Amino acid sequence: MKAIAYLRCSTTSQTAIEGGVSLEVQRQRIEAYCQYTNFDLVAVIEDAGISGGKNKARAGFIDLLDRIEAGDVQVIVLYSLERISRDMLTLLSLERLLDERDIELHTVEGQVNTSTPDGWLNFAMKAFLGEMERRQVKFRTKRAMEFKKGQGAVVGAIPFGYRREGDSLVVDLQEHATVKIVNGMYSQGMRLSDICRELVNRSVKTRAAKSFTPQQVKRIIDGYQETFQKSNSKLGVEIRSFIEAIA
Repeated sequence: MKAIAYLRCSTTSQTAIEGGVSLEVQRQRIEAYCQYTNFDLVAVIEDAGISGGKNKARAGFIDLLDRIEAGDVQVIVLYSLERISRDMLTLLSLERLLDERDIELHTVEGQVNTSTPDGWLNFAMKAFLGEMERRQVKFRTKRAMEFKKGQGAVVGAIPFGYRREGDSLVVDLQEHATVKIVNGMYSQGMRLSDICRELVNRSVKTRAAKSFTPQQVKRIIDGYQETFQKSNSKLGVEIRSFIEAIA
């Protein structure tokens, strides 16, 4: 059976000593696995120094999808499932794509083999656990940021109108004057685009010495109220279509 290996590491210098698995280690283990299972390893695709968070940003992952659609592979082999993603929707969607094309998914670590019901169950459980871990990290990070903020520490981006001094925020008089001007114009009924034009006329710039955009103006208006209903995002529309298609 023709097999393609997919390798990924988050940093280009990732090693087992650092708590990760280098591309070379992944390659060696996959080659040994393919030799043991009599798979014909015809290609190795790599994403080096890239997070698994953004699928479109991974050229190797997109190449893998293209090869799957081309139909010239029978098996995908990974070192472990999280090498391709910890996002459950991505994993379940990928498995459905592979299933539609009679392509097996195998991992060296974790004993995933979607050619059998037990192997598929192991895949599904690991997809669920990976998603849980991803959400736990997000939850813990959010809680840590909230705690630091509650202790008076500066976290995240510094809001316009302030500057950082140590772990505290102090009013930036020049920026604060701009905030007052913007809020004054908004209270008079001016639209965001009109406010931006007026700021240009007054030679008022952003912190980066650029002209204000409507989005930047919106962020410094106290109690800004959207005047339109937010439309569905492109991702939301595509997910809706996906749900309808897989039933």
